[in-house]
Amino acid sequence: MPTIVEYCSEHSGYRCGYCNSADTNFSHGMWAHTMTVKDYQDLIDRGWRRSGKYCYKPTMDITCCPMYTIRCRIQEFKATKSQKKILKRFNKFMIGNESESLTNSGRKMSTCSGNTDEEEALEGREYFMESSRVHQAIDVTNINHEQLLINENDLKIESTASIGETTQTDVSYTKLEQTLTRNQNGPDSSKPPCKKAKQLRIERKLQKLKEKGIDVTSVTKHCQNKEKQVEDFINELPKDVKHKLEIKLVRTNPPSPEFVATAKETHEVYVKYQTVIHNDKLEKCTESKFREFLVHSPLIEEHSEAGPTCGYGSFHQQYWLDGRIIAVGVIDILPKCVSSVYFFYDPTYMNLTLGTYGALREIEFTRYLNKNSPQLQYYYMGYYIHSCKKMRYKGNFTPSDLLCPETYKWFPLSDCIQKLEVSPYSRLDPDIDSIDENLPNENDLNYIPVWYKGVVMLYKIYKRKLNKKNEDYKELMEYARFVGKTSMKSIILFRS
Repeated sequence: MPTIVEYCSEHSGYRCGYCNSADTNFSHGMWAHTMTVKDYQDLIDRGWRRSGKYCYKPTMDITCCPMYTIRCRIQEFKATKSQKKILKRFNKFMIGNESESLTNSGRKMSTCSGNTDEEEALEGREYFMESSRVHQAIDVTNINHEQLLINENDLKIESTASIGETTQTDVSYTKLEQTLTRNQNGPDSSKPPCKKAKQLRIERKLQKLKEKGIDVTSVTKHCQNKEKQVEDFINELPKDVKHKLEIKLVRTNPPSPEFVATAKETHEVYVKYQTVIHNDKLEKCTESKFREFLVHSPLIEEHSEAGPTCGYGSFHQQYWLDGRIIAVGVIDILPKCVSSVYFFYDPTYMNLTLGTYGALREIEFTRYLNKNSPQLQYYYMGYYIHSCKKMRYKGNFTPSDLLCPETYKWFPLSDCIQKLEVSPYSRLDPDIDSIDENLPNENDLNYIPVWYKGVVMLYKIYKRKLNKKNEDYKELMEYARFVGKTSMKSIILFRS
């Protein structure tokens, strides 16, 4: 099944959630009925992002708070001191060190989840739905795919076939399972204090090396010089912890049996999060709104031999603590990245800084997928807004790159800060001769696939059939420039 979208050329300003201006936020949008993961990967590499089935792209040169797509290079990722503290604090909680209250005890609460992007997207989404007539119920199963080649034998359109054969089987990802059991009687005061499990493991390893005649001094120095990775913190928990944490990956489109069975509980956690953390009213958190926002997705399930075993598409990562869902990460798994969509959690556990913890676990998950899918090497965090201080936290996940809004090339965040300090909107590419190499020209518009009255045809044929001249030229050129020449030829544009 190919990608099918409806583009909206309406472009009035609406409310900005970053600076609270009433009408200075500008973006372009389109409704995606279906979308291949390849097309979506290409789109987010041109500054697009999805909220449900609504895709939007900030109009960078005029919007009040420019939003730059940001990605983390997961293979080079190094946790900061504060991020390591969050991992250690979570581990202490797992072991049973609950001297601190779970609720906020004065510690500044983290909202590190990319969620402000999505709250912002809802403003644009609502405006889009009001200002255009989206055909949400169109039947995408009866498309005449051959019409393109029948009418234009000389045209070679990029294939919109899936990456591999699609299956309906959901593959659950269970990464961490720490079983409970803890000695409730306390330590025996007549015996020396127990050594930490980590220390015992180190001593056992060193003893084995000694028995093999290996110089443990050099090994010890090497270990001391080796910086701990996220995985080291996650895997260092002993077996006899108090709590059991299990992370499950469930597909949301199409809805897997595992997702359907837990949808009610997932929604309940979402309501708690929105009403407590964001002060939303209950009428804004209905099940239908939740599904439109965080369940419905245009992404088509795809599988490939070279891809992850779970396949590509849209998922929820459920964090189960002692048999209950306490947090959910909404993610898209794409050919080159894991893209974070949203993260919400039970406010009871806000003192565990689950927003940051979830981002670190998603980075760890991306690294896990990378082992079998080397091309999947980035973690996309949505948008970086330098003009909004509360959104700069994404820059703490290093090393990160920002997407240049003019050439659509990536540059290290560290190299961009000085430019963004001078101007909120900036061309990040330092090469003044560099151009957008995927920019279409006027003639390319003729090869946009158009779906009109159930038949897919090239735009030049559609134009001839309807005796159109240049009435929609401006809109089509705008659309083509925003999606790029490659995507323009593979995405089918719905016209009514």
